[in-house]
Amino acid sequence: MRKLPPLNAIRAFEAVARRLSFAEAAEELGVTATAVSHQIRHLEAYLGFQLVERRPRQITLTTAGQELSPKLQMAFDTLGEAFEMLDKDVEQSLVRITTTHAFAERWLVPRLADFFDKHGEVRVEVETDDEVLDLRADRLDLAIRYGPKGAANEEAEVLFYDHYVPVGLAEFPDMGLQDSRLLGYRWRNPDMCGPTWEQWFKEAGEPFPSDRITRFSDESSAFNALDQGLGLLLSSSALVDEGLSSGRYRQIPGPMLRGFAYSLVLNPLTRNKLGVRKFADWIRQAAKPI
Repeated sequence: MRKLPPLNAIRAFEAVARRLSFAEAAEELGVTATAVSHQIRHLEAYLGFQLVERRPRQITLTTAGQELSPKLQMAFDTLGEAFEMLDKDVEQSLVRITTTHAFAERWLVPRLADFFDKHGEVRVEVETDDEVLDLRADRLDLAIRYGPKGAANEEAEVLFYDHYVPVGLAEFPDMGLQDSRLLGYRWRNPDMCGPTWEQWFKEAGEPFPSDRITRFSDESSAFNALDQGLGLLLSSSALVDEGLSSGRYRQIPGPMLRGFAYSLVLNPLTRNKLGVRKFADWIRQAAKPI
């Protein structure tokens, strides 16, 4: 825990050091000059050395006061900027979101038009990253996380669970599983032990054609390969629902593998911002099954 002198005394000294006047500092702070002088003496007693030299017609800073003054001014400027930025965000109803590249591209973005139709006054910033970002440290308002329920240390609200199904482009003919190219990607978190083609073929009771699989380093690249017609992709159902509904993709018959949870996590420091509340309510409704 930080051990700081009384904050009112620090504030009084910063004002006096900047204006070199008890009267002007008192007017700025909305107190009397006597009260300011008392706070300065209180701070000097706490520190054990003098900060201000009092003369009949003027005041000056001691060497210690001159050394301390610019550091305090910088600290108060930083505080002022922080609260000014926060006020600005609240006024503009800005909501900052973090989620994975694939979820943003395949689930969130296709639905954002509906959110803007209902809440056009809310500004949205989407930070896509497959790593888990710190909401407080990175000044983010909410996250849509993916993984086992309760895996994160944050308080998470499950939006929905998914399952994994193989899909391909509907315009390409069905060549049969053993003759089709398979698309895969590397899980960023190996501890999740996500569904794999090997597991799917095992449950389907068919031999796994390991020589026909093309692997990518990330999920988004595998989806791009799917869209280019390079093969079949074993995908989260949430990320291909729109494509299946529109007829762009076709689902390959066979087993469905159990997936994980998509969860909503709110930054406790900004969860009551108007824009955050509106977006959280909207995504809860958007995530409900039709």
